[in-house]
Amino acid sequence: MKWVGMVGYDVYSAEEQELIKSEAEKYDAYPVFPDEQTLKNTTYYYDSVITPIFHNFAAYWNNANVRKVELFQSYRSMNKDFVKVIVPIYKKYPKAIILFNDPYFLLAPRLVHEALLSPREVFPETPHMGYFFHVPFSSYEVYRVFPAAQEFLESLLCCDIVAFQVYEYARHFFTCCHRLLGLEAESRHRGMIGIIYKGRDVVIRVVHSGVSKQYTEELRKTKEYRLELEAVKKLAKNRLIICSVDKLSPISGIKNKLIAYRNLLKEHPSHIDKIVLIQYCTPGIKSNITKETSKEIKKLVAEFNIEFKNSIIYSKGSVSNEKRLALFTAAEILLITSLRDGFCLLPFEFLLGKNALQKDREGGSSTGSVILSEFAGCASAMSSICRVNPYSTSEIAYSILQALETQKTIGHYTGFLHDVKYIETHDVSNWLQSIVKDSKRGHNKNEAALYLGAIDDKILKAEVFFEHLVASDLKDHYVKAVNRVILLDTEGTIMPIMPLLIDRASHKLRQLLASLCADERNTVFILSGKPKSLIDHWFGCVAKLGLAAEYGYHYRSNAEREWKVTPIHSNDSWKAKVKDIFLWYKDRTDGSYLEIKDGSIVWVYKECDPELGNWQAKELEKALKAILTEYPSITSIHGRGFVEAKLKTLEKGESAMLILDEVHKRKGNVDFVLAIGDDTSDEPMFRTINAINKEKQAGKLDKDSVLFTCTIGRKPSYARYYVNDYKEAVALLKVLERYSIKIPRNKSADNLLGANIQAEGTNLLASPFTVLFALTCNSCRERPT
Repeated sequence: MKWVGMVGYDVYSAEEQELIKSEAEKYDAYPVFPDEQTLKNTTYYYDSVITPIFHNFAAYWNNANVRKVELFQSYRSMNKDFVKVIVPIYKKYPKAIILFNDPYFLLAPRLVHEALLSPREVFPETPHMGYFFHVPFSSYEVYRVFPAAQEFLESLLCCDIVAFQVYEYARHFFTCCHRLLGLEAESRHRGMIGIIYKGRDVVIRVVHSGVSKQYTEELRKTKEYRLELEAVKKLAKNRLIICSVDKLSPISGIKNKLIAYRNLLKEHPSHIDKIVLIQYCTPGIKSNITKETSKEIKKLVAEFNIEFKNSIIYSKGSVSNEKRLALFTAAEILLITSLRDGFCLLPFEFLLGKNALQKDREGGSSTGSVILSEFAGCASAMSSICRVNPYSTSEIAYSILQALETQKTIGHYTGFLHDVKYIETHDVSNWLQSIVKDSKRGHNKNEAALYLGAIDDKILKAEVFFEHLVASDLKDHYVKAVNRVILLDTEGTIMPIMPLLIDRASHKLRQLLASLCADERNTVFILSGKPKSLIDHWFGCVAKLGLAAEYGYHYRSNAEREWKVTPIHSNDSWKAKVKDIFLWYKDRTDGSYLEIKDGSIVWVYKECDPELGNWQAKELEKALKAILTEYPSITSIHGRGFVEAKLKTLEKGESAMLILDEVHKRKGNVDFVLAIGDDTSDEPMFRTINAINKEKQAGKLDKDSVLFTCTIGRKPSYARYYVNDYKEAVALLKVLERYSIKIPRNKSADNLLGANIQAEGTNLLASPFTVLFALTCNSCRERPT
């Protein structure tokens, strides 16, 4: 095992750094040395922004710091410093697992991913990474405060496994991924949960960390432990000990604890000389928040001890393992009132210590009592504890009184034994083995790429043939082809999903399409379900670009400028009923709207709350199926962010067939087809082209033709290939653009020698050397990742 981390928060000279490195390597440790300003800004950003937000504490974060770019840039620099150390180690041990812990490294997984995969020829495999959150994960309402909220999620999803202490935190993570990235969490085999992100199945695991029983037993044998135990007993002066060890932070809930303890002694003064609260506070990161909290607690303790005869023993500073275990051995009650806590192992240590006392009768109580905040991460893992609301001082005081005055029952003892067994079988080594095992399973699954799903009520499997489409797969076939057809969907395929109908395709995208269309060997068609007016608005200005709107109801050939209508024999009696239902759901779903087309009606919900939209869409589907039984010529589609009722004859498969027929009539046999789409409306196009490819229908395809059907994202699909997102699809088209040469159609790449050609807008003299030089320069350009 290799360790990468910082040596405290000090700044070291170059000579000291080299000395530390040489000593650390003896223990397989690799230190990171950020510069002084980066370290200062990052710790401040972590303490004042990241920690409060992840703990759901809006009252404690600094709004000004959330917006400070320099703090976030320092945080990014810190992550880069760690990645610079991690990457060389991983290259030496490519079968290793990189396991990140806590929100100090939220950007690191993506940085590692980019560093290792940029030169794909050098390091072809995706890095094997995992991320474990020892802290809570905030709800979506709080998490979205981060300006980099989406960037953090995308980085975390570069890992093979993301693990949390309790399911509540994992649920918050699911919600954030759904609302910010549009991703869904799904159940997997053997109780696993996964999220598909850019073609990878990221495992989400809920597993609580533990403590080592063996290490605890070894500590109890040390001289330091014995000395600390005697010191604690002397401090207590024969009083019953209530103990607590907390980080010095407002999130620890120390103030509420002290107030509750004071109220208890006020209402029950008979306990004043019989009990003592020993409170240890570890300092944590130096910040203004920590300083203010420290002053407030000192003031409360001083006032309390004046009033109640030193009934609190308060100590601020680092607490050794021996000192903490001695305190737990001597104490009767462990009191933890954290307002929010993800990683809380103190109850585990306390109960292990009490179980050891039972075995050797070293003194102290038999089982002790644990009073634990219901917002602590381990609260749901144990059955013998008393859970309290840390905001209710009266509830805390009553729980302490009950622990002092109530005899332990058989049920409590049974729960204690159950908790001890759980702690012993879920120790830190088992926790690590579990994370590593599930991480390996997730990583291997991503390499194997097996997915099951349903399309058109059919179970579909994407296995070995479902490959990631890269430029090298297309380039050679594209260059050799004489008669090419390229079929493209719009939103989600070659452009982002538009937030408003009035948005248009980018100028660069239109230039790219125009460049592809300028090659006489290409026939490029936009095949979309969008209205004619919108498609014309986006792409009508692109010369020689074929357009098919509303699944081909309206179409414009690449050789013409006028729109035509596909003749369809159907009445419109179905529209009134369908429109009424759609309007009903539109009025009850804020942010949704209708698109009324000539051959279909669409209810669009991509702008509304995603959870509400999905619920409403599922109900709308059921209602549509009931109504459409009266209209056998009408079908419904549930796509990404929309539900549509349309004529069955209007579908992209039919449109693709018509385009291929037309191209064959004008240019002859087609020898290259590329079809790219992103949702269920594109599946008929994939199915049709695959069928043509399988049968090699005479009169349409050349005998040596190649066909590529490609979907966006690795998922169940009739497509043979996938790319991760629309950006990759555009990158592939840009590669094809580089090899698009404006020459007579009947000249293939094999016949270019001796011809006068124009490549990428540059006139080249026809000679074997010149042509070879042009193609070589193109092939050496940077490939898209």
